Amino acid sequence: MGKTAVMIFYFTGTGNSLAAAQTIAKATDDLLVDIGASFKHADFDFTLEQGEQLGFVFPTYYWTTPPIVDIFIKRANFRTGNKETFAPEYCFVVVTCGGGFVGNTARIFGERLLETQGINLDASFSIRSVGNCTFLYAPAQGKKREQLLANAELEARKVAGRIAAREHAHAEHRNLFGILMSTIYEKDDKSHSTAEFYTLPTCIHCGKCANLCPTNTITMIERTPRWSELGCTQCLGCLHRCPTNSIQYGKSTETRGRYTNPVLNEKKGTAAR
Repeated sequence: MGKTAVMIFYFTGTGNSLAAAQTIAKATDDLLVDIGASFKHADFDFTLEQGEQLGFVFPTYYWTTPPIVDIFIKRANFRTGNKETFAPEYCFVVVTCGGGFVGNTARIFGERLLETQGINLDASFSIRSVGNCTFLYAPAQGKKREQLLANAELEARKVAGRIAAREHAHAEHRNLFGILMSTIYEKDDKSHSTAEFYTLPTCIHCGKCANLCPTNTITMIERTPRWSELGCTQCLGCLHRCPTNSIQYGKSTETRGRYTNPVLNEKKGTAAR
């Protein structure tokens, strides 16, 4: 990218983090960059204005950071137009979640950001929305879903105001159980098995899942999706965004609904690349 810009880097599987990132960017006039797209195309070089704001928005997986975010932070090359090492004046993270609490996700991210990029995390927030871990539970439906989405937008606007004011705070939703789970999963190698993915005969062989997959874990073989053993970040975007609900993960998902944030249906140019 040749033009310098203030950036918010986001990762999303089913749209919650994109919705939050859009709300924040509207308040801060920042540019959104899709971590998934950057990862998919091995595009890790970014030019930013020295001393400007830097933000990250992503979901918590198992009360810790998604594997794709960990790898992205290690590989990202943040530089100024003069090729100097970038140092933001203000850096924040917003963690989205479906279960209500994010544990130590923000702290874990802050430690890894400092270790890999030498950047201090000044603020952290969380936003609660509709959960999408369909192999564990059915996503909220009907009025409950509508209320969760409305509350998420309200929370996002409040967080956006605090970020626009460059507030230094660590104000994410946490509880003791989530913190304890974070201490377990942050030490995990985060390798997610793809063995339980399969497709029903209703698959229309459109290839949307392979095109969406940010880690290129899915390939189309004889017009049918196949998951490689390594690399899956378990965003479940393939499962929830399949046009015929043909993709399953274990037996329980066949009888459970699907979820995508309405923001994915909007025709907006939100990503920088």
